Amino acid sequence: MIAGVGPALVDYIHSIDEFPKRGGHAVVRYTKKSSGGAGANVIYGLSKYGIECSFYSTIGKDEDAEFFKRSMEGVHLKLAVTHEKTGRVDVYVDKHGERTFFVHPNASGVLKLNLNDDDFKINDLFYLDPFPSMKSLDVHIEIAKKAKEFKKDVILSMSYPYVILGFERLRDLLMYTDIVITSKDEFNLLNVDPEEILRFVEMLILTMGKDGAKALTKDSEFYHPAYKVKVVDTTGAGDSFAVGFLYCYLKGYDLKTCLKIGNFVASYNVQRYGARNFPDLHEVEREIGHDDKYV
Repeated sequence: MIAGVGPALVDYIHSIDEFPKRGGHAVVRYTKKSSGGAGANVIYGLSKYGIECSFYSTIGKDEDAEFFKRSMEGVHLKLAVTHEKTGRVDVYVDKHGERTFFVHPNASGVLKLNLNDDDFKINDLFYLDPFPSMKSLDVHIEIAKKAKEFKKDVILSMSYPYVILGFERLRDLLMYTDIVITSKDEFNLLNVDPEEILRFVEMLILTMGKDGAKALTKDSEFYHPAYKVKVVDTTGAGDSFAVGFLYCYLKGYDLKTCLKIGNFVASYNVQRYGARNFPDLHEVEREIGHDDKYV
C-alpha cells in the first residue's frame, strides 16, 4: 500500500482572462471547486488506477472537510481534526492556463498526525508532500526516518515550500529519501547541481513543462519529450505527471516508459480545468504500448 502524507486542501479555481496589474482588478468568469493538495491528488490518482493507497493529514469540521473526504473515495483515510476550517486554496487561472495560488492553511497548518507502528507496517512506500506549516519539514523528517526503520521507501515531492528552505536544511530529509520529484524551476531555486541531490537519493525526477521530463540516477540520465496539446489550466500538472510516472514505476516498467506515461497523464490533465483529470486506465495501458511517434 502507498501512503501519502500531506495537506488535505480544497481548491477554489477561479477563471479570469488576464492577471491585473498591482492595484487593478479582474473579472472572475466562473469558479470550480475541487479537492486538492498535491499529495492527495497523487494518491487519489493512483487509487483510480488500482493501486491500494492510504492518506494521512489534518482537516477541519466544515463542509469542505466532508467534500474532501467524499473526493477520496477508495483511499484509506486517517485524518485528524485540528482546526474549525479545512485548508483552502484560491487558484486564479488566466486564459493562457497560467495560475497563481493563495493558500489558507487552516487545519493543514496545524500538524498533529497520528501515525503509529501499524501504519508503518501496512504501508510499503511513503509519498511526502509539504504542508503549509513551519513544522512540515520536521514532521516529514520524523516520518521518513521511521519509514527507513521499517525498511520502507520514501518519495519526496520537493515543491516550492521546501526548496525555499535551502539545500542545507533539506539534507536532513534527503538522507531518508529514495526518490525526489520536483520541477526544473523549483530545483533551480536550490542553486545546487543534480549530483548534490544524488549523493543522498537514488533518483531525481525533473519535470520541465512543455520541454518534457527527465530522470537522473547516479550513473544514468533518461529523457522523454512532452505531448503537444492545447493548455487550458496547468493546475495539478506535476501531480498528474507523478501519477503516471509512479503507476509505471510501481508496475516495474523502465524509466523511459515511466517518463512517457507521466507526460501523457499530465498532458491529459492540462487540457481541462482542475487538478484531478486523469485518463482512464485502459487509455494509459494503450499508450504504454505506443511508440514515440505519437508524442
